[in-house]
Amino acid sequence: MLHVGILQGTKLNAIGRAAAMCWFSFGDLVEIESRNGLRTVGKFALHLSCPWRIQRNSKIQLASMDMFEPASAHRHDKTFEWDIQGNNLFDERAAIFCNKEPIITVQSVRLSPTYDLNITFSNNCVLEVFVCGSTDAEQWRLFECKNLRDDFIVTGCGSIKNS
Repeated sequence: MLHVGILQGTKLNAIGRAAAMCWFSFGDLVEIESRNGLRTVGKFALHLSCPWRIQRNSKIQLASMDMFEPASAHRHDKTFEWDIQGNNLFDERAAIFCNKEPIITVQSVRLSPTYDLNITFSNNCVLEVFVCGSTDAEQWRLFECKNLRDDFIVTGCGSIKNS
């Protein structure tokens, strides 16, 4: 079964989102078949549907709630549409985060007894993922993009293997 330790030493390629779900791309680039043809992605993907943040030196750099705040070029009024790519603070800061550092790699990965996840990066930032439910609803998942089995899925009830 895939385990979070597989990320140790991998490169962080990109951070993005699909609606309010955040995704991280790690590892060597691979081509996968998608609805729109071939796509180049990182070997591993981490999908987060629970609260998370990236902090450095006790200062939050990027967080899950940033998706619902307007980017610097927008106002928080009735016309603000958070789900349009580029409109929110998350989109703005995620692009800067991945493009301002030379190469960001995973230095360490820790998993708590309740499956909270901590990933420390080479730029001294730490991704902190918080399991926030007590049901079997999915909180986060780690998977290998070319292998659609063996996903490491975390719920409020623990971890399960998707086969």
